[in-house]
Amino acid sequence: MSKIQIELSDWLYNAGVVGLINILTHSEKKVKIVNKQCIEIDSEQLVDFQNDYFKYFIYKYVKFTSWYKVTSFQGYIESLDTENITKEDIKKINDYIEYTKNKLKSNSYKSAYLLANDNSLDILKEEKNLKKINITKKQTLQDKEVKENINSTINRINKVIEYLCKETVKKYVLTQNIIYDVIAKFLRKISFLEPSNIKKGCNMYSEYKKYFIDCVLNYLDLDKEKDKYNCFTCNNTLSKLSKPIAYELAWINKTGVDMSRKSSHFWNMKGDSYICPICNLVYSCIPAGFTVFKGKGLFINKNIGVKTLTKINNQSLDNVTSIEELEQYSYFNIADNMEQGVISQSSKEIDNIQIVKLDSQNESRPYTFNIISKKKLEIIDKNKERLKSMIKIHIKISKDEYLNLYNEVLNRIYKGHNLFDLMYKLVYLNLNESFKRIGYLDMILKINNDLIGGGKMSTNKIDDKLINNCRSYGYYLRKAYVEKGGKNKLGGISYRLLNALKTKNVSRFMDTLFNAYMYLKDKEIPSTFIEVLKDKENFQTIGYAFLLGLQGGDGKADKENKEGVVNE
Repeated sequence: MSKIQIELSDWLYNAGVVGLINILTHSEKKVKIVNKQCIEIDSEQLVDFQNDYFKYFIYKYVKFTSWYKVTSFQGYIESLDTENITKEDIKKINDYIEYTKNKLKSNSYKSAYLLANDNSLDILKEEKNLKKINITKKQTLQDKEVKENINSTINRINKVIEYLCKETVKKYVLTQNIIYDVIAKFLRKISFLEPSNIKKGCNMYSEYKKYFIDCVLNYLDLDKEKDKYNCFTCNNTLSKLSKPIAYELAWINKTGVDMSRKSSHFWNMKGDSYICPICNLVYSCIPAGFTVFKGKGLFINKNIGVKTLTKINNQSLDNVTSIEELEQYSYFNIADNMEQGVISQSSKEIDNIQIVKLDSQNESRPYTFNIISKKKLEIIDKNKERLKSMIKIHIKISKDEYLNLYNEVLNRIYKGHNLFDLMYKLVYLNLNESFKRIGYLDMILKINNDLIGGGKMSTNKIDDKLINNCRSYGYYLRKAYVEKGGKNKLGGISYRLLNALKTKNVSRFMDTLFNAYMYLKDKEIPSTFIEVLKDKENFQTIGYAFLLGLQGGDGKADKENKEGVVNE
């Protein structure tokens, strides 16, 4: 038994390290953390690793596979009342049949049938016999012939599903699914992805073992005393620059260089970016380090320690509807999994966390990189409960246009933009009675105060108590107008104040304010409010706080309708 130590490095290698940890821990194999930057595993843990490898992907992505879509239809079939079947049911069954037939006769499924070697059903013959339910104009759903056709079709569907759920068939079909849905987005033309191996229908488990695992185990047993080369990534020694001792990285999509063809990239035309068998194995785990959704992937990179790096990349796909939503959730994951106190510490340890995104449809530039700074992370962490309450809030802007409140706020934080334009849009909708969630506007104002404030010591940041006070001035002005029977005047006042805020026109805002208070005669503008409004830096924050109060906002977020579309 040999010990293998693996250290964190750049984003690509780190994704592989996280993937390796995910695979081993899912199979209940212990990974020793030597220090923040290094893990250690035993060579014995690589025995049967090929099964651990594919099992992890199947576990994480099974619900996104075509196998799952085909077999999960059984629940619908079992719930059908065939005596009272509807045209909608027939359409759903026919759509399912069209989808299923295309999958059953695809090359990847055919290859899986051969590997499974289960002859209990001639599945390709069954696919040909599985036909859509056709009902002529003269027939009805109650005709005997139609009912017999429906029952016969349902029986065929059940036979197909039963076959696909057989242990070996399920194993190989699912493996083929995740290879093409996930793994092939990152790796290419290597081992089980080698075109010649695909053509002959190789066993992906044995191919992975031969290319990635056996070479590591053999390498560990070698005498390395006379080695004269080094691994490009980890500096392990190599006796030669060819397989099975050294490997190129050309098989990693759009990142590696084929040195047999592109030697001009290197000094004196001699390529030196060869890696050892251990790093070769680590790089094969890159897909397990990313979280993949509909052809797009996400990885959060920061050398803040193996444990934290693994946790912040432990992304759940439950209820996720887009890669953008997954990215937004990842910010919370970063904040939630940072070691206590690390976010607010003064060192640069957590500054500039790298967000790596894969778009497999982008042939020329599949990977893009964004940076989330320490300040932005602090804002997200401080306001995460406010932000979480916005996740399911969708606002109807026009007949065919909606916005997700959470995404709108997060995107502006991410880009470093203030939220005043969003405030204007939402207040305008509120004045038109198209958005009544004043509590969320108050949350946005508080978040924006943190965003433009630049930290606790900044002179631009306004105390939340002052914001609350200024909002209360607007609230009590509204109350006085209502009591005097002047509620109908509040709309015009609000529009004028809103336009002044949009254009940052302090004079116009003050003129409107004075006129509004003059109507009441016995009510004066609070002196503290006037003093605050003189500060042009804080004018918009204070002005919006007052305007929210004037709309009836008392600072308490709505407790009803926490999700869904607002005001359809």
